Amino acid sequence: MVAAACCSVLTLTAVSTSGTAGAAPATTPATATATATATTPGPRPQYRCSFNVNTDAFTGASGTASAIGWLGDHNSVITCLGGTFVVQNGPDGYFDNYGFGIYDGQRTTWADAGGYLPEQVTTFDTNTNATVAITEFADKITLGGNPFVAVYARVHVDNPTNNTMTVDPEASPALVPLDNAPNTVPAHHAVDHDYAVVSDRFGASYPWPTAPALAAAGSFNQHEAHMRDFWNTQLAQIAQVNVPDKTLDDADRSGFITTELTRSGEALDTGVNGYESEFSHDVVGILTNLFTQGEFGDAHALLTEARNAVGSQAQYVDGLWTYAVPWAVYLMKTGDIAFVEQNFATSGPAGAAAQPSIEASAHAIAADRTGPSGTMEATNDIDTQGLWTVDDFEALLGLAAYRYIANAIGNATEANWAGEEYLSLLQATDAVLGETITTNHLDYLPCSLTQPNTANRCNNPKDANWTSPFGFGGWAWEAGLLGGPVTGPGATLIDATYHYGFARLKGILPPDTTGGFPGDYYSSAYNAAMGSAGLASRSHRDQGILDFEFMVAHGQSGPWSWWESSSAPDPRSPWVGSHPASGQGSSPHAWGIAGSDKVLLDSIVAQRADGSVVVGRGIPPQWLNSGTPIAVTNFPTTDGKRSSFTIDAHGTAVTLTLGGATPPGKILFELPSFVRNVAATSAGAIDQASGTVTLGSGVRHVTVTLRRAA
Repeated sequence: MVAAACCSVLTLTAVSTSGTAGAAPATTPATATATATATTPGPRPQYRCSFNVNTDAFTGASGTASAIGWLGDHNSVITCLGGTFVVQNGPDGYFDNYGFGIYDGQRTTWADAGGYLPEQVTTFDTNTNATVAITEFADKITLGGNPFVAVYARVHVDNPTNNTMTVDPEASPALVPLDNAPNTVPAHHAVDHDYAVVSDRFGASYPWPTAPALAAAGSFNQHEAHMRDFWNTQLAQIAQVNVPDKTLDDADRSGFITTELTRSGEALDTGVNGYESEFSHDVVGILTNLFTQGEFGDAHALLTEARNAVGSQAQYVDGLWTYAVPWAVYLMKTGDIAFVEQNFATSGPAGAAAQPSIEASAHAIAADRTGPSGTMEATNDIDTQGLWTVDDFEALLGLAAYRYIANAIGNATEANWAGEEYLSLLQATDAVLGETITTNHLDYLPCSLTQPNTANRCNNPKDANWTSPFGFGGWAWEAGLLGGPVTGPGATLIDATYHYGFARLKGILPPDTTGGFPGDYYSSAYNAAMGSAGLASRSHRDQGILDFEFMVAHGQSGPWSWWESSSAPDPRSPWVGSHPASGQGSSPHAWGIAGSDKVLLDSIVAQRADGSVVVGRGIPPQWLNSGTPIAVTNFPTTDGKRSSFTIDAHGTAVTLTLGGATPPGKILFELPSFVRNVAATSAGAIDQASGTVTLGSGVRHVTVTLRRAA
């Protein structure tokens, strides 16, 4: 259960009386489909969330799936096209469909209220010319002294005609009415029908509240206001991104909220619908992004919980090797040396194998160097057994993070060991890769250390694993931020690899999708994250943002929700826009969302371990012509400090203004548009080749004049 201190709770006086006492026995979606086939009223058969045994997840019409819920709830609520939703383990049993028969396949919009809140609005016209909006969200309430999550739904019926009409929402019988609104709607008037149902009790077994208790627990408007205030307060704790493409602003905010409602207590699950558990590399990526954004509220609990995922993870070992990364980012951002020292060499009560310390996870890298010439062992880390390039890069990243931590806490012995181990592994990795590249006459970075892509799953140009060497964080980018040396093919062939991969996809898939995975080879939840290595390149520095924009335009299977792997858009979908026909894995997918949000933030502002800050590294040139400022506010720099950065461009003049705390190191102002294009600067030193204007600590404002406008 989530500690009360972490969450705002709307406490009400209604009394919870008898319900279903005790926890029901565990079951699986495949065996719990009886209530999902209920007849109307409620969602019509073709517009329910239905369990798909092939994908091991619920999907709605046209492959849709999204979620609403609450921070740390045990089971968030699955939502599907048409205003239908599934309560996974509620008072009426397992996997119950709820919804409204008034929706029957009409063309509809489906979006988050305010652009980003976990409050989904489905809007469509009926055949009688009424306009209907179905709104659904979740709120945390307290009844009888116990915390619950309840879903609140409103069917707003607007009659724009000159005639009275009768419109029945056809609500599922188990939804508790919160009012007695009539079905009759006078001309030029509107009627709201409000409902509620309890959806979660945070994994506890106390009795569910009765319908009368829920009905007495407050109105739709009251709970909506509480929900909005709670999430906006949560968002105020992290870095705020404001860019010319406002859809990315909303996707970023929604992504943070989705990560929080995907959590189960302190467990950073990957999904609420499929992948409803922790996976080692997923947890490391999700946690690293939360700290990069500046979310530290439950940091101690999340960091120690993460060792459970990386310790006994039989499926993926790379999470163990990178366990030091979120610790390093946390330490850099907060300066919390005491907590890091406490966990540096001390494993959890279950021992180093099940709950490794930071030190134990780093030394596991040395033990696992059983591959050719001392490279990393063969793994299943990209869901196929092999000697994968990404594993060596992730191990290097883990060592860079460990060395940073050891130096920061004053452990010279371990810092020296990590530095030597890093250089040794880098030398071995570069040697094996170099031999593979030379022997096979390759002009790209292969996904296997020892094979050309033609010899493994990467032979399929639509298999997104051709970008796997750029996986979790992109070693060339992330290790560089942490002060690790970045050399060899992994540094020099980034642009060549993007050129190679996108050239193979030309005419097969649209630009800026890297492909998908078996069964759905169109795009993936990792699409933006796969562009993060471009931040360390010359000509693909904005690839992460371009890939993110593709996901927004063509990959959403729910509002700001993406399947791990998705198919091409279905033009027959009633949901207005371009949306996949199907998908697999989980939607929403928290690790994919973490990668998208992190590459967006890193593209604008990124903190380096030496105290310097990189500004504008991945900003697309076209953004400078938009007339809209590019800003990040409340950005966590070092030791708990927060700063803001605003870039404003007019013609050939590009201005950077700093606010908040002064970062402790230099500011590296390096937009792609600066490369060999800087005419003058009002402050700092110019490096034309890299397109960098270096500002000394304390400079708060600079104007860079370009030779030609971006």
